[in-house]
Amino acid sequence: MHETMLRILAQEAHKGNKPSSTFKAGSFALVAKEITAQFGVECHPSYVENRMRTLRTMWSTIQTIRKKSGFGWDDNLKMITCDPKTYQEEVMHAEFLNKKIDMYDELAIVVGKDTTTGGFSKSYVDLEHEPHNADESAEYVADNVEEDVVEKGKNTVESSTTGSGISKSRKRKHSISNADESVLTDLSDQLKEITVALKEINRGPVDYTALYNEVMTMMADGYSEDMLATAFDHLCENEKTARGFLAKNARLRKLWLDSFLFTQL
Repeated sequence: MHETMLRILAQEAHKGNKPSSTFKAGSFALVAKEITAQFGVECHPSYVENRMRTLRTMWSTIQTIRKKSGFGWDDNLKMITCDPKTYQEEVMHAEFLNKKIDMYDELAIVVGKDTTTGGFSKSYVDLEHEPHNADESAEYVADNVEEDVVEKGKNTVESSTTGSGISKSRKRKHSISNADESVLTDLSDQLKEITVALKEINRGPVDYTALYNEVMTMMADGYSEDMLATAFDHLCENEKTARGFLAKNARLRKLWLDSFLFTQL
């Protein structure tokens, strides 16, 4: 299913359905439909979106390791290389060391910094060395708000001496600043909710009758009774997870359930 998801989304990117750092909703729906048909399981687009979060984390880890001192890169094998001593120091990331990273090219297109449109693809390394005028640089910054891409775009815009270009770039950067502030506020709110949830984890015994009722109320969100029963059985086997589930609000419960159900596919 992992390979099917990457293959389809890479194709979707080639078709132009990844206009920025995310895909259009129809792409996730297409993956869910294909997985359901190919593997005989019920897959929702929300499961695919949650899987994307996991893939982004994986990609970020891979790129962080590659930048560290002591590591090499075999582009033919798509493999991070290192000596035994370095391997032991980074053993927690052993799954990415001295072994081929399957479907690396597709992963780069789906969650990395490769842009793919039509029948070709470019990495941001290529784009960085292409000439940009002020307007193009501002558009580049606006369309690519990941941190390192924003920094490159800012450097390009700030180097421009064209009056109109400077004016437009300031508007773009102001817009990005507002967007960043909004994202940070949202993250702060989520962290507060998680903190409250964690404080509740170790308080009192688990009321499994209440847990069952809370899980089954999520049928109103479109989950089937069988799916929720599987989640309930898992919570009964994991007391700490069950307490965390009861402490969460409806939105966080839905996020957890989507993530759990995807792992069961």
